[in-house]
Amino acid sequence: MSPDVVLREAERLLRAGDALGAERTLATLWSDTAHAPAAVLHLLGLIRRGQKRIPESERYFRRAIAAEPSAPQYHFALAEVLASVGAHSHAAAAFAETLRLDPKFPRVRALYTQSAFAAGMLTEAEHAARPLVEGEPTADNWDLLSRILRAQDKLDEALGAADAALTVNPRHTPAAHGRAATLARLGRNEEALAVLDALNAQGLEAPALVFTRGNALFNLARAREAEAAFADGARRWPQDSGLHNALANARWMRGAAGEFSRDFEAAVARQPDNTQLRLMCADLLRRAEFSQRSEALLREGLARQPQDVALLASLGVLLDEGDRTAEGLPLLQQAAQRAPHLTTIRANLACALLRLGRGDEALNEIEPARRTEPLNQEWICYETMALRQLGDPRYHAICDYDRMVRAYDLSPPNGFASMRAFNEALSASLAKLHVLEAHPLDQSLRGGSQTSRSLIYVDDPVIQTYLAALAEPIHAYMAAMGPRDPDHPWSGRNTGKYKLSGAWSVKLKANGFHVNHVHPAGWISSAYYVALPPVMERGESQQGWIQFGEPRWPTPGCTAEKAVQPKEGRLVLFPSYMWHGTLPFSAGERLTAPFDAVPV
Repeated sequence: MSPDVVLREAERLLRAGDALGAERTLATLWSDTAHAPAAVLHLLGLIRRGQKRIPESERYFRRAIAAEPSAPQYHFALAEVLASVGAHSHAAAAFAETLRLDPKFPRVRALYTQSAFAAGMLTEAEHAARPLVEGEPTADNWDLLSRILRAQDKLDEALGAADAALTVNPRHTPAAHGRAATLARLGRNEEALAVLDALNAQGLEAPALVFTRGNALFNLARAREAEAAFADGARRWPQDSGLHNALANARWMRGAAGEFSRDFEAAVARQPDNTQLRLMCADLLRRAEFSQRSEALLREGLARQPQDVALLASLGVLLDEGDRTAEGLPLLQQAAQRAPHLTTIRANLACALLRLGRGDEALNEIEPARRTEPLNQEWICYETMALRQLGDPRYHAICDYDRMVRAYDLSPPNGFASMRAFNEALSASLAKLHVLEAHPLDQSLRGGSQTSRSLIYVDDPVIQTYLAALAEPIHAYMAAMGPRDPDHPWSGRNTGKYKLSGAWSVKLKANGFHVNHVHPAGWISSAYYVALPPVMERGESQQGWIQFGEPRWPTPGCTAEKAVQPKEGRLVLFPSYMWHGTLPFSAGERLTAPFDAVPV
C-alpha cells in the first residue's frame, strides 16, 4: 500500500478505538520512525496519548513540529497533551503558536485563554478572553472572563462579567457561583449568601458552593457557622480535599490545634488511594509543623504509588524543610525528571540545591523559569539567592537594601489631630475584624491572627482613610526608583501608577513573629505599624524589628542584611521579591496593616 493509504487506514483504526491496530498498520512502512513524515509522528503521538504514555506522546508531537513547523495541528496536539499534565505555561505557548499560524483554528482561542489562566498569566488570559466574548458571547466565555478578572482583584468588572453570563443563561450555575464568590470578595457577604441560598433552593449543591458559603460566613465573623458549613460539606463529599482542608483550617484558626485535622486524617485512612486527599492533608500537617504525621502519610502513599510525582515532590519538600535536604534532594530530582514542565517542582528543587550551597546547579533550574515568568516574585527571589551564593555582582543590583527598603512616617489624615489619634481609631476598626484565635496555616505569621477579609473592600471610613493615605508615600517610593530600567524586576515595572492587590491586618501576641517570606502577588510590599508594645518602641535587642535578606530556611551564604525598627505610624516599603520577616518580641501586642501594590 502507498504511504497515504497506510496513513488513512491507521487514522481510521484509531478513530474506531483500535490504537494497537493503528500502530501496527503504521509499522508496515515505518517500523523505524527516524525518517517518518510529520503526519506519521503526529498520529503516533495521538496513539501514545490515548495509551496515557504522555512523555512519549509529547516527544512524537515535538518531532512532528520539528519536521513541519508551520502545521498548526501539531502545535495544537502538543498544547493539549501539555495541558493534560498541568504544564499550563508551556501549553499556553503551544496554543499561542497554533493561534499565530491559524487564527481560525477550532477552539484554540478558548483553550489558550484557559491555559494562560491556569498558568497564572492573568494579563495574557484577559487579553485573550475579551475578544473571545466579543466573538462568541456565550455564558461559558463570560464566566471564564469573570474568573480571570476575579483572580486579578478586578472585582467590579468580574461581577459585571458574571452578570453578563447570567443574562445569556440565567441558570448557568458556574456564573451564579462566581457571582456569589465575587460578592463575598467585595464585602457584600449577605448578598453572596442570598445567591447561594437561591442556588440551593434550585436543588443545586456542590463543594464549591459550600466553600464560598463558608468564606462569606467567615467574612461576617460567623466563624462557628462557617466551620459547621465546612463540616457538613466534608461529610456529604468525603472525597473532596478542598472541603476537608477548609474545615481543618477553620478549626485551627478557632484555636482547636490539638484536633484540627482529625476528620481530614480519618478521611485519608478511609480512602487510602485518594492521592489528592492525602497530599493536601500532608501539606496541612506540614504547615502546622506536625512533620512526623505528614511524613507518615506521604510514605504510606508512596508505598501504594511509588512513582507518583506529587507524592515524591511533597516528601522531598518536607525533608528539605526538616533539615534533611540530602534525603529530600533525590526525591525532588526524580519528580522533576518525571514532570519536567511542572515549575513548582523545579522551584522546590532549586531551593533544595540552594540549601546545599549548590547555587550554580540551582541557577540552571531558575534561569529558564525567569525567562518564561519574568514577573514571578518567587523566581526572582530564588535567582537572587543563587547569585548571592556565587558572588555574582548582579545580586546587589537586584537587592540594594539601602535604596529599595524605605521607611515613611505618615502625617495625620484630614480630620485627625495627630497620628496617635488616627492610629487609635484605626486600631478600633481593625479590632472588629480580628475574630480568629490563630494564624492561617498558609501565611507567614506565628503567634497571632490575620483578618480574613481584604481591607480594600471593608466599608469602614477609617480603614478607607488609611488606604487613601498610602498614595503619597507609594508615589514617593516609585519616584525614588529613578529612571525605569526595563531589565530590572523592580524599577522596570514602574509606570508611575499603582493599585492595591491586597490589604490585610495582622495582630501578633507576645513571642509572635513572621517567618521569613516573600509576597508572590505583589510588586511593592509593606509593613504599616498601627500599635506597638513599649518593648518594641524602645528598640530593645531589636525585638519585633523587620529584617531583610534571610531566607525561610538556613541557606549557606544568605543571612540578614538589613533591619528596620518599627514605630507607630511608620510605613516600610520594599520589593515583594525580597526575603523579609520579623524578630520575636517578649511582651504586649503588635498590630499592623500591610498591603501589596502592583503597577497599572
